[in-house]
Amino acid sequence: MSDNSNLECSFCGKKRDLVKKLIAGPNVFICDECITLSYNIVTNELSDPDIEPVELPSPPEIYNFLNDHIVGHAQTKEMLSVSAYNHYKKVYNDPGDLELDKSNILLQGSTGTGKTLFAKTLAKKLGVPFAIADATTLTEAGYVGEDVESVLERLLSIADYDLELAQKGIVYIDEIDKKARRSESNTATRDVSGEGVQQALLRLIEGTVVKIKVSNGRKSITEDFIEFDTTDVLFIVGGAFVGIDKVIKKRLKKKSAIGFGANILSDNDNFSKNLEHKDIIEYGLIPEFVSRLPIIAVLDKLDKSHLYHIIKSVKNNVLDQVKFIFGLDDIDVQFSDDYINTVAEKALEMNIGARGIRSIVDNSLINLMYRAPSLREDNVVRIIMNKYPDEGYLPTLEYRDGKEIFDTNYKLYRGINEE
Repeated sequence: MSDNSNLECSFCGKKRDLVKKLIAGPNVFICDECITLSYNIVTNELSDPDIEPVELPSPPEIYNFLNDHIVGHAQTKEMLSVSAYNHYKKVYNDPGDLELDKSNILLQGSTGTGKTLFAKTLAKKLGVPFAIADATTLTEAGYVGEDVESVLERLLSIADYDLELAQKGIVYIDEIDKKARRSESNTATRDVSGEGVQQALLRLIEGTVVKIKVSNGRKSITEDFIEFDTTDVLFIVGGAFVGIDKVIKKRLKKKSAIGFGANILSDNDNFSKNLEHKDIIEYGLIPEFVSRLPIIAVLDKLDKSHLYHIIKSVKNNVLDQVKFIFGLDDIDVQFSDDYINTVAEKALEMNIGARGIRSIVDNSLINLMYRAPSLREDNVVRIIMNKYPDEGYLPTLEYRDGKEIFDTNYKLYRGINEE
């Protein structure tokens, strides 16, 4: 019988009697400790604790997820679901010699309709890193401001410097309409903030390898620059395109017939629903840039019913958020439909869409949040917002013993009884 006690691990050198298991291979041995260490190294390098691996959902699954977080825009949800699905289906399946065009997206919609939320929610569902940039801050390389490549640096940082993961991320560029080339511009001077930025973005959007600076000094990256391939990055650009209705109306007028069969165009018509690539080009984006954005999705202006459901029904809505905040002080908050309707009306009057909701709600609760610890000490267990607290209305305080009184110490900031 051979003496197994002389056998040792080929990796760490430990003898057979010093380890629990020693597994034999072709002329080599590995102990259980080295197996455990190797497993931990591999799993730590392949996993990211912050960003879940991509599991490609179907278009209906993407649509339903968007539907949980965003009110309205059914057609846009369907278009984005299909575009994202096709893009990542191509990313994770080698097309061979066949060259497939990218499914980059342009979102057109007024302020507060949810352009940024669409891009962010899409990235969340797909489990990929998401970076956002404001086109108004971008300039060509060598000029004061952010280079267009800075958005890739941001994406890499968000992906915890996992280059492979970052190269499959989503980039949203907001206010792209602010970079439109205007006919009245002085063509004798260089258009640093407009056409030049479009040309610089064009390279990224169509898919290219870019050298980007790595400034965080991580130990795993020894070079100052790293090559970033944008081929598999999904780009979404958005803008309000104020005045685009006039461009669309002008085009439709040329197409309309003369006589009894003519289409009568009213100033009240929603012309944005007829938006085409040629209108974006006429507005001032260069043809080469627009052609790299095959999908155009138009977001409708939100009405009161949309705003009502955004306040009350969508996941992560503002009311659920403030209820959580008060809950940390052991105080429940209730909001009536009257309160919610008033907030929706005020947001509509402000004409900035869903973005106005948070400020309207916060203004009505700041005083209560400030006093929450003392209210808890006074045995207040519930705050009831029966109406929006303006025009003399006051919140109701409910105490532990069941007593309910109006909160006469309440103040509405930027409201009626602000001192």
